[in-house]
Amino acid sequence: MKSPFVLELYNTLNAKQRQRFIEFLKSPYFNTNKKLIEGLLALQSLILKKTDLIKPELFHALYPGENYADIKLRLFFSELLNQLKTFIFIESKHKSEIEKNLLLLKHLRKNQKIREFEREASKLQETIDSGDHWDPQRYEWKHQLDMEILSYESFRNRFTHFDFGLCAEHLEVSALIQRLRIYLEQLSHESIGRKSSEYPMVDVWMQQAVVQNWAKYPELKLYLLAIQLFRNPEQETYFDEYLDLLKQHEKYFDFEYGRELYLTALNYGIRKINQNNTKYFRITLNLFQHCIENTWILDYGVMSSLTYKNIIVLCIRMNDLELAEQVLEKYKALVNVKDRNMIYQFCKAKIQKERGQYQQALYLLNTSIFKDPLIELNARVEMIKIYYELKESELMGNQIIATKNLIRRSKKLGYHRDYYINFLASAGKLNHTLKLPAKEKDKWLSEILNDKKLIEKTWLHSMVSKLN
Repeated sequence: MKSPFVLELYNTLNAKQRQRFIEFLKSPYFNTNKKLIEGLLALQSLILKKTDLIKPELFHALYPGENYADIKLRLFFSELLNQLKTFIFIESKHKSEIEKNLLLLKHLRKNQKIREFEREASKLQETIDSGDHWDPQRYEWKHQLDMEILSYESFRNRFTHFDFGLCAEHLEVSALIQRLRIYLEQLSHESIGRKSSEYPMVDVWMQQAVVQNWAKYPELKLYLLAIQLFRNPEQETYFDEYLDLLKQHEKYFDFEYGRELYLTALNYGIRKINQNNTKYFRITLNLFQHCIENTWILDYGVMSSLTYKNIIVLCIRMNDLELAEQVLEKYKALVNVKDRNMIYQFCKAKIQKERGQYQQALYLLNTSIFKDPLIELNARVEMIKIYYELKESELMGNQIIATKNLIRRSKKLGYHRDYYINFLASAGKLNHTLKLPAKEKDKWLSEILNDKKLIEKTWLHSMVSKLN
């Protein structure tokens, strides 16, 4: 039986939040239904039980002696959910003193408390302006304060001192930060093969930011630079400036901003590595380690199997197999328990393959169960590479055919499908090529480097280079 949404939502609260929610329900200002408090207290002892056991026991606690009626419980859950939503809203708003003061200003203005409004508006203006730390929310708050002052001055028939230009600038900067965040997300999806889509006016907005010198605001400047990392990746000075700003303001990031901005830096480094720019090997590895230490790429302390694999593959690309083995063990405990053994075995096999321990690598790859279709494909790619290096042409050919069949059957590959199909085509051609004229060889090497939808470029380039 599916658990009511209110129970799922309640389970997301920590112990302190649950206690505050009880105190919230005890306040007659928010709640006058005592059944909600009784029911919540009863639920705390039942919450770990199955849903089909919770309902009858909860009903008995709320309505002793009555025959079970599901409609009464549904009404109880519905009202409790509304109260829990209100509690979560108040909890989130309670943290922002500036938002409280903005609401106070609105109240003072509407009640025509002139002297009090001017005093509190002046204090709030000073508080927001004196904030010397990185905070994209600042410009939205400035705009809201501007609008309160404008409404006040309109009421007082005084427009002499109101700066309409600055009010418009605060609005535009706030809106542009939000627009660029969306555009940045779009660019990151496009960089891994997703279909591109139009984002009208973005060039006009960015040009306006330059003309108006809005890049003086570090919150906006970071996003302007982030866009340049995608649009002009060859201009590495953008990346250097971007990293400097990240380090300068990092201590003020919350998790969402930190994750978003550091993933942009990591994606840039990975793209450079895919172009075989060895300068970015160490830079990107340091970024990975920094992001793990500061939890920017951990979801509630848990590392994705993809991140784990990427770090170890990077160490391998750097020809530092000892470091790869250290990282393999060091970060294993951080990986999601569900995927941990699978990705650990795969990465261990990759390291053994690089050490020339082909039989041990093949044993791990053949005996492990890879539930993730992408990891399964990666494992098969490793076997294809091993068979080629062992000169097992027939085994390599059989594995290429089997992998093609797997791709054809799989429904969950999305844009990755083309990358693996292109690799298999190149591997198949390599398997049947013993000699190659110099011109054709150079042409093939160039095609490998320029193909934007191809995995294992470095390995393919290395193997083709050794022909003849």
